[in-house]
Amino acid sequence: MDDIHQTDGTGWCDDALPFDDLDLESRQDFMIDDGQVLLCGSRSPSSGNLAFPQRTVCQQTGARDMTPITFGPRGTLYSFATVHVSSSRKVPYTIGYVDFDNGLRVLAEVRAPDPQALACDIPVELDADKACWYVVPTNIGAAR
Repeated sequence: MDDIHQTDGTGWCDDALPFDDLDLESRQDFMIDDGQVLLCGSRSPSSGNLAFPQRTVCQQTGARDMTPITFGPRGTLYSFATVHVSSSRKVPYTIGYVDFDNGLRVLAEVRAPDPQALACDIPVELDADKACWYVVPTNIGAAR
């Protein structure tokens, strides 16, 4: 008698099996092109859905048609908060949602010389150190 509740992954067609949509081993979150930091994401041609980090499956439709696209280097700070208690990193630090011109919104670390001067709707720009990307305000005071 055949067991219809297979658990070993055999007996199924390849596209019915789960696969790793977020390949953490080879994923590149950002790149530097001509001195500008850009985020590496993806876009579904069939739905227009944008994703960061890169994905292979559209989160809206399930289509496996995601193509690479870059975002940045400039955006707008939508909202932000300063974290004062953390068990995993030095405090305080600031995080915020950043809107890019093409419609993508990401949660990012915000590095500002004076976090008290931050405000919603100010322009920000991507920057990076060796290991990670973040945003910095480009014109504090101009949006107030």
